[in-house]
Amino acid sequence: MLSLLMTVSLIAVPSYQAMATDREEQRFFDSLMRDIYYAQSESYRTNAPVMVVFRETEGRYEVVQSFKAILPPRKLPATVKLKATSNLKAVSFSANGSVTAAGTLLFDTSDGEKSLIVHIGKGRLVFSG
Repeated sequence: MLSLLMTVSLIAVPSYQAMATDREEQRFFDSLMRDIYYAQSESYRTNAPVMVVFRETEGRYEVVQSFKAILPPRKLPATVKLKATSNLKAVSFSANGSVTAAGTLLFDTSDGEKSLIVHIGKGRLVFSG
C-alpha cells in the first residue's frame, strides 16, 4: 500500500509542477499583452508617447511615459527570459497610438521559444509559441 502511494506521488508531483509552471507563464504572457494594449491606449488618451521597456538584467518590464512608470513594474517568471536575439527591447507607441518600431520579442520558456511580433502602424500583436 505504501509503495502504491509513493508511486502515485512520484508521478503526480512533477506533473503538477509542470502544470503550475505552464499556468504561471501563460498568466505572464496574458498580462504582458494587456499591458502593451494599455500602453497603446494610454498614449492615445494622453497624446504622449508611451513605452513598454524590458529591463533584462533586473528580470522585469515596466510601462513608462516621460521617464515615469505609469504601472508597477512586472517581474518575469523565473522560467521566462527575453532572448538576446530579440530585435526589440521595448515596444514604443507615439502620441497617436501608433507603433514606432516593428520587430519581434523572443522569449525562452520552459516549453521552448515563444515570440511576440509587433507590427508597424496600429500596433497589431501576434503571439506564437
